Parts: sequence; C-alpha cells; structure tokens
Amino acid sequence: MFYNYSMSLAGHLSELALPDLLQIVAMAEKSGRLDLTNRDGEGLIVFRSGRVIYAASNAARETLGSILVCRHLVSEEALHKALEHQFRSREERRLGSILVEMGALSLEALESVIYQQIQHVIGELVKWHDGYFKFEAMVIPDHGEIAVDAREFLAEAGFNAHRIALELSRIADEARQVGAEVAEAAPPAAGVGSTAAVAEGDAGAPQISSLGSILAARPAPSLTAEMSMSLLRAGEGFFSRAVLLLVERYGLTGVGQFGVRAGDATVDESIRNLWLPLGAASLVAEAVAAGRTCRGRLEVTDANQLLVSELGGEWPVEVAALPVKAGPHLVAVLYGDSMPIAAPLPALDRLEARLAEIGAAIAAAERVPAGQPRD
Repeated sequence: MFYNYSMSLAGHLSELALPDLLQIVAMAEKSGRLDLTNRDGEGLIVFRSGRVIYAASNAARETLGSILVCRHLVSEEALHKALEHQFRSREERRLGSILVEMGALSLEALESVIYQQIQHVIGELVKWHDGYFKFEAMVIPDHGEIAVDAREFLAEAGFNAHRIALELSRIADEARQVGAEVAEAAPPAAGVGSTAAVAEGDAGAPQISSLGSILAARPAPSLTAEMSMSLLRAGEGFFSRAVLLLVERYGLTGVGQFGVRAGDATVDESIRNLWLPLGAASLVAEAVAAGRTCRGRLEVTDANQLLVSELGGEWPVEVAALPVKAGPHLVAVLYGDSMPIAAPLPALDRLEARLAEIGAAIAAAERVPAGQPRD
C-alpha cells in the first residue's frame, strides 16, 4: 500500500477493505475521489471534507424519478412536470430540488432516498474482496457546479462516512456468515451508479475544474419510472401477480410489483427492500445466467421461498422469469405467476416481444443527447 502527505492512497482491497477506507478519509476530513476496480468492473466514491457526496459502480441502476414514483412518494404527473421544468431551465438543476420546490416532495423524504441509494451502491462495492483502490485528494468546491449539478443522487451536504462504514461492516459480516461467494456467478457489467463523500484537500492537492470531469464517461443503463411501469404493465395480461427485479452485480433487487395488495405502501416498500443473491439457487438467477425466459415449477430453495413470501406466501403451480435486455446489457427480470388461482401460465411469446421492445427503448434512452429530459 502507498501513502503520501497529500493523502493519496493506493493498494489492494484484500489489504484495506472499503469500510476501513471510508473511516480513514472521514477521520482525515479529506476531499477527493476513491476509485475501485476489479476484474468485473469499476466503482467511484466522491468525498467532500470526509463526507460522502456521490457514489457509483458499473451496476445497472434506477433513476431517482423511478424510485420516487414506485415508492409512491410523487405522482407520475408531478414527475413529468418536474422533468419539463428541468429541461426548460437555463441552468442545470437537480430533479429532487425541483420536486421539493414544487411542494411535490419533502426535503426529508428526498434526503432519505438519496442516503438509501448511496448506502445501497456502497453496499455492493463492499462485497468486492478482490481488486484495487486508489484515493486521490482533490479540491472540491463548496459551491458552483456541485450546487446545481443535475446528478440525481448527489448529496449536497454529504453523509457521515463513519456511519456508512459501520453499517457496511455489519452488512459484510452478515454476508460472510451466509457464505455466499457470488463473484463468479455475476453477470457482465451493465452500467454505472454509486455515491460517496468528498473532503477538502490540502493546499497542494490538485485542483479540478468541475465535478463533471470526475463523473464524465460513466454512463449506465438506467430504469426510469416510465420504463419500470411499462415493464410491469406488460406483464398484467399474463400474470396475476408479478415483481420486477433490477439486475445488479451480485444480485437482484426489487423495483415494483402488482397483484399482491394494490396501493399498499408497506408491500411496495417490502418489495423494494427485497434482494436475491445471484449465487443462490432461484428461478430468477437461472434466467439471468441463461439470458432467456425460464418457466416451470418452482423448486423449494431459500431464495425462491423468500420471493414467494414477499408476494403473499401462496406457492404457485407454474412460474416464469423473463430477462429484459437493453442492448448487450441485462438490466431487469420480470417474475410472474398465476396465484391466487392455481393455474398454468399462458404462452409468453407476445410478452417476450413486448419486453424486447421496452429493452430497446431503454438502450435508446442512454443515447439521448445531453440536455434532453429523462427521469
């Protein structure tokens, strides 16, 4: 491992784990960027004065608008109004700030979502036991671009890196107890998205022109609110209940559902907290590994039992898991069954075609020129 006076760090993650790195930067109250790399991808954490303000990895991600709509924190109508306002604004503005100003979202709710997203991204990065890290001290301005940066999950005030490190250590301990080694089973990297803190650098630290220069060239296939809803609606004619799962590096996380208890915020929140490891035996993991639709009887495994319990607990007669591809990237899986009616599923050819259309639209959205609205 390498250190110097300007607070540069470089080494192997087996020598210094991510929670320890967060503690070091937080205690030194440094500003800069922490780059993480392994054979499967890259991660980025940005700090200001030891506090995490941005984080990203090359896992597929949801947009802020999608999360807010799926959690019923804002309506689709309010989201579209905010997106139009953002598009027509002469200066770059963050979507969350616009929604707060509109009165469509409370500041507390926005900060909670941003924190949870940052913690979720870093929680994925903390599972990297192989790979390399490099922290580079930089001067991150208190105002200017950061104050108006349109990046959705940028935390202007930052979050306590000590708290994040402690929570991540607990998560890592639980993961080790489960003993899930899933790196080899992980799908190809699909995109970028992660958040962390930036601390003030020493007077001699290299000056950077803007936060944008740090974040440039890290695009990621993302699931917007409109696309998430479209995927769920596509399945309504084929399934009685279903859940949409976002594909990440090591597992799948819930995005939304239908057919369990419509409009129940508790159910929706439970689905969004659902996480199924790709290394565990399950139908959805099989669909990710195969890259094609998997259907049939659901085997009794821990992961399958967890999924069914979140969907009401009634064991289905026949199930299906359909992957959603955006170009070369597999970004989501739609799981569905016919419960509470114990009946076989219909032919799924038309549903597969519709999911392919939506996947193509997701890929096309990633090529929209800068400045165009997207949630």
